[in-house]
Amino acid sequence: KKLPGKGSNIERWRILEWLNLKINFDVTFNKQKRRSCSGIVIRDSNGEILGSKTVLNNNIPSVFAAKALTCVQTVQMSLKMGLSMVELKGDALLVIRKSQSNGLDKPKKGACIRDIQQLKRGFQICRFKHTPRMANRVANTLATKEKWLKLNRDVKEDGEIGKGRKLKTLSGTVID
Repeated sequence: KKLPGKGSNIERWRILEWLNLKINFDVTFNKQKRRSCSGIVIRDSNGEILGSKTVLNNNIPSVFAAKALTCVQTVQMSLKMGLSMVELKGDALLVIRKSQSNGLDKPKKGACIRDIQQLKRGFQICRFKHTPRMANRVANTLATKEKWLKLNRDVKEDGEIGKGRKLKTLSGTVID
């Protein structure tokens, strides 16, 4: 279904038949400071937010690297939770396409993509889907909010700067 509006083409959140969780990710990037902020949100089949995470990343060379790293962090978080079937959604179309494929990429841009392709083997089902930024508002808000809140603070390299609720894995383990 599509949301009503002025020619809006935004897809509504829907329940997946084979899965009861949906994972969205987004990133903001500051080229001058070479920093990015990743935002990750996990929802259940009712659309309720089960958990979220933001990570500030330093020494990021490009927008592509920021987007690819955020995708890696999302896959890692999903694996750490013990999920076996995931649909990862983000607005980074090139990263989504390269992550979905199994082809090799150029060494300079390919490290994160190779990591994603390796990590996705840990799932029974792993789908990557492009979603417009407007349909990915919660993850986008997380990434943007944390970026501006922490912009002038000294943050340790590649450190987590904010967390949502604690997440419980399928086996019952609690993850911060």
